[in-house]
Amino acid sequence: MLLSMMLILAITSTLLELMIAAKIKWWRVKSYESKLFNMLNSLFLSFVMGLAFSASGLVAMGAGILSTVLSFPGYKFLHWNYDSEQAQKHNGNMIEHLKSKWFQTIKDFFTLVYKFLRIITFPIWGTRWAVTKLKAIKTK
Repeated sequence: MLLSMMLILAITSTLLELMIAAKIKWWRVKSYESKLFNMLNSLFLSFVMGLAFSASGLVAMGAGILSTVLSFPGYKFLHWNYDSEQAQKHNGNMIEHLKSKWFQTIKDFFTLVYKFLRIITFPIWGTRWAVTKLKAIKTK
């Protein structure tokens, strides 16, 4: 019971911290550059979340430590997505850039599949088209 409470508290604290960091640039940059700032933020948010859900003692401390460990890769991702050189070349949001590229790739793939199927099924629709044209010529 206490372990599951600690895990849920750690995950919610990490998600809250990363959601705040995604919106506030100076928090995101400072947490990426300074591990101490990241650790203090994470522990403080876990403490506040623990107070909100009446967790205390080892549960709150364990959640704070887990939250800090989970936030390190989160800040790496946020740096890559918003603040890296590569992200700045693509208007500061790599996810939106990659989403647009993948959307175009998927669209091109389905266009290719459609044209391939049209070529394979040419005897069927080509014959139907030719018969319709011949009937139209005969009725004139």
